[in-house]
Amino acid sequence: MATVVLIHGAWHGAWCWEQVAAELDLLGVENHAVELPLTGHADDVAAVAAALDAVPGPKVAVSHSYGGLVASGAADGRDDVSHLVYLCAFLLDKGERVLDNLMDLEPPKLFDALRTTDDGRSYIDPSGAVPAFYAECPSALAEAAIPRLRPMDPTSTMHPCLGEPWRHVPTTYVICERDGAINSEAQRRMARRAGTVVTLDTDHSPFLSKIPETVRIITDAVD
Repeated sequence: MATVVLIHGAWHGAWCWEQVAAELDLLGVENHAVELPLTGHADDVAAVAAALDAVPGPKVAVSHSYGGLVASGAADGRDDVSHLVYLCAFLLDKGERVLDNLMDLEPPKLFDALRTTDDGRSYIDPSGAVPAFYAECPSALAEAAIPRLRPMDPTSTMHPCLGEPWRHVPTTYVICERDGAINSEAQRRMARRAGTVVTLDTDHSPFLSKIPETVRIITDAVD
């Protein structure tokens, strides 16, 4: 059975997969959540590549949001990734950038919550985190998540995509219709590149708002 490698998105950490990882553990599905340094796109890609190298046998790479950009770069050219799951994530052509999919669409609520630290890193204003990320999540899970958000290098999300592993690896795209961070229309456009498309009526954080459904999507990719 393949090992699931979980790749979080911008401003988050490996902690965001805790609920999903616990359910996968109960099902006997091996899994590993990568902690991205969020210090630059190259650093994040290197962290995922190292995680993939450290896991023997086939892997299912599950990426969320910005993590999709990272996963595409790290998984490109590998023959040990058996399935890719993009969970409301950026599934891009090589050389394409995140904003290329957003410029002609209504700005997401995320943009209202973006702030910059004195040293130039981007972060999320806690008052805007629920509309951006957690609008459909149980309040206790959302309240626990907000203090764990962290700043990141703002140039990471501006980096062109480094690879297109989805062209030769079975791929599932999960559209989140109530997403406050990535416009659902942008997700539908990116989902056309995937062999399997699943739609969830939820926010940007299905790993907290739709835990059983997210686990089922992952286990379907493992089988």
